[in-house]
Amino acid sequence: MGSEGGRLVTLVTFDVDGTLIRSCGADANKLHKEAFVAGFRKVFNVDTNIDVIAHHGGTDPLIALKCLEHSGVPKEESMPKLKEFEAAMVEHFEAHRARAGLGLQLLPGVARLLSTLKARPDVETCLVTGNLEPIGWGKMAALGIDGLFSSPRFGGFGSDYCSGSTEEMWRDRAEFINIAARRAREALGGDIAIGRRWHVGDTPADVRAAVEAGAAALGVATGTCSAEQLEAARRGPDDEIRVLASLEDTEAVLAALGLE
Repeated sequence: MGSEGGRLVTLVTFDVDGTLIRSCGADANKLHKEAFVAGFRKVFNVDTNIDVIAHHGGTDPLIALKCLEHSGVPKEESMPKLKEFEAAMVEHFEAHRARAGLGLQLLPGVARLLSTLKARPDVETCLVTGNLEPIGWGKMAALGIDGLFSSPRFGGFGSDYCSGSTEEMWRDRAEFINIAARRAREALGGDIAIGRRWHVGDTPADVRAAVEAGAAALGVATGTCSAEQLEAARRGPDDEIRVLASLEDTEAVLAALGLE
């Protein structure tokens, strides 16, 4: 819980890719993918890309480790250079920031939902994503919604933590959810007491991570996973999980979050 006497708020954390935005066209998520390629080349002298593995729902560092393993670079060699790799990714992204929105599109209803939540004194919002922090916020800025989250900004990102375990990537995401809650308290100080926490995402990894972190999950079938797949991520009858087709109907989302 937050500080005693603070404003009681619901903390809503949002995944990025497939939840708030979608990749589209021949240049789908182009700059982000380019940043991976640049990092692989600069730090490991490996010519590869993330599409050689299944990566949806992963985190940037774990995706990188898995790609490197696929290319013959063992974790014992890649893990110690991970921060150097992340820095190379961010360097490439920032150098080409003017193209950050290329191949990306805001999903229907997202801007209205975020604006509605920001206007409420009983809600705080942020990002929780496997993206490295500068890349996650860079995408939001490119699509014009970076100002629709709580201020000062906070969140949980791929650049904050990496377990090194590529088998259950969702566990790292659970850590991001808890990091976001801690940062919310730090950023907003005695002004808030966090009551309920919700994580909104489009993959079973998001649902499992929310439950693991002690938060409720709102799954949205706007990515590559169906509503049935999101529901199937439930571990037990007591898990608080809601699933919607999309974030397009603001009133339906508010109802699902208990914010009518």
